[in-house]
Amino acid sequence: MFSLIRLAFRNVGRNRRRSILAFVSVAISLTVIVFAQGFVGGFVQSFVKNATKNDAGHIRIAAKKFEERSRFFPVSYTVANPDSVISAIERDPAVSRDIALVTPRITFGVLLSNGGLNKSALALAGDPEKEKQLLLLQKSILPGGRYLRGPRDLIMGSAMAKNLRFRVGDTVRVMTSGSDYALHLKKFVVAGLFSTGMNVFDDMMFQIGLSDAQDLLRTGNAVQQIIIMLKDYRKADKIAARIRSGISDTSISVTSWTRVGDTYTTVVLVTRIYDWIYVIIALLGAFIISNIMMMAVLERRKEIGILKSMGFKRGEVLVIFLAEGMMLGFVGSLAGVALGSAAVAVFHAHGLDLTAFMSRISVPLDNVLYPTVGPAQVLYSVVLGTVLAALVSVAPARQAAGMNVVDAIKSV
Repeated sequence: MFSLIRLAFRNVGRNRRRSILAFVSVAISLTVIVFAQGFVGGFVQSFVKNATKNDAGHIRIAAKKFEERSRFFPVSYTVANPDSVISAIERDPAVSRDIALVTPRITFGVLLSNGGLNKSALALAGDPEKEKQLLLLQKSILPGGRYLRGPRDLIMGSAMAKNLRFRVGDTVRVMTSGSDYALHLKKFVVAGLFSTGMNVFDDMMFQIGLSDAQDLLRTGNAVQQIIIMLKDYRKADKIAARIRSGISDTSISVTSWTRVGDTYTTVVLVTRIYDWIYVIIALLGAFIISNIMMMAVLERRKEIGILKSMGFKRGEVLVIFLAEGMMLGFVGSLAGVALGSAAVAVFHAHGLDLTAFMSRISVPLDNVLYPTVGPAQVLYSVVLGTVLAALVSVAPARQAAGMNVVDAIKSV
């Protein structure tokens, strides 16, 4: 077998121009694939981060009845002792080492009005200091305003404030149904306006302190949800199962982000679509190898006949040409992966500015996307390029292996 591979390696170097053309073709396609993988990886990370941090987190702890109606953000079903639950989670070393942040939160919908203008909005209430680390809204406060500091402070999306004609210092009357199903009113002061560049935040959300929300909604010390953010969102199912096994209260539900809303479905759909796109791109790059191998078979008919007359079997001739195709694909794949990874590294360092694009859509993505690619994606790309190169070499190799010895030797 080694002698056959050595013979194939020698044949690759016999026509350098043709081999270089195959290398370049595969390298270009693999460069595109790796960069696309980096872009999709950055998209998925940004999408998951933004879709979870203002909603259910990577893991959500809530009442089971709340989970049944979570899309309506009911405030009547709460976790009665959030501090004890959080303490139990943080005491478990198998869980705490993977946790980036744990915070209690209440989210509820309201209808805001000002001078005859009305707009539905989503109120997000949590520990201001912890929410700083999660939502990072303090970094988006417009000049003249500030972040939450005390009771009755409120920060609002700039687009929402513009639509309702609110300014910093204005009083906002928030009326909503509390946990006792009665209507309650509380006045807040606009401490600041934030502009994240994402419509899902700027046009729909405002933030208040957790104690203010508990007073408005009459929940006492209870909270609607406990949000857990992990260092690696891909471990959510495993960590959620561990937390669930450590909670004795059967009325509490522990849910991973993969089972909340459409975020996980969207991620899986995007990933699968791009997996097929990668295969198509790699096939286009490897197609030229098929043409080159077919030309090589026609040019080396006499050589093939001589090899067969010397005792080479059909399978051995097949191996020689398949090995040639795999070598062309492997070397081209390595070069393409190297170039693609370098491009990803450059854009990861500087980012892709999507501000103009993000201002027109309501998708929870960062304005600056940072492409990222890992070892698994790199290995997948190399294997994909090599395997497809081998597959497109099958037809020429079979043609070579099936040649009649006498006809092949007589050919010029």
